[in-house]
Amino acid sequence: MRGSFEHAYQLLTSYFAKLRLVNPDLVFNIQTTSYKDKRFTRCFWCFGPPKKTYKLLRPIVVIDRNFLKGIYCGTLLTAIAIGPGNHIFLFAFSVTDSETIES
Repeated sequence: MRGSFEHAYQLLTSYFAKLRLVNPDLVFNIQTTSYKDKRFTRCFWCFGPPKKTYKLLRPIVVIDRNFLKGIYCGTLLTAIAIGPGNHIFLFAFSVTDSETIES
């Protein structure tokens, strides 16, 4: 994306809405500071097929984090499980300020 970080974060809602046209089972949630300010705090998304096949995965889920760098530092959280053929299966993602119970 080109432009400022503020503009890119403002485009997230429309991006996920367009992504849902291709994948109707997409689940996403974007949280902002206030209705008026609309400053990004965190988001979560899960694509449809992983959500449907979750019951086929092993019952152990690992959450991994990666620290994002730049002006707006944050944390990318990924939920990972092992599939039927011993394959790593990413099924949920979240971008948040830090790894807490709330996020």
